[in-house]
Amino acid sequence: MTKKKNNLILIIPAFLLMGIAVGVQTKELFKHSIVGLIVGIIVYFFLRYRNKRINK
Repeated sequence: MTKKKNNLILIIPAFLLMGIAVGVQTKELFKHSIVGLIVGIIVYFFLRYRNKRINK
């Protein structure tokens, strides 16, 4: 069996791109891209913490 790759870090740019997409539609690109980046970082740390607790 091959070891499963941990692609958890890819959540941050995904939320950033979603924020940019919403920002383009609402004409507030900078504001929504920053919010998407912050939410992506928060979700990343939350999932990393949860995975550490599950794997113990």
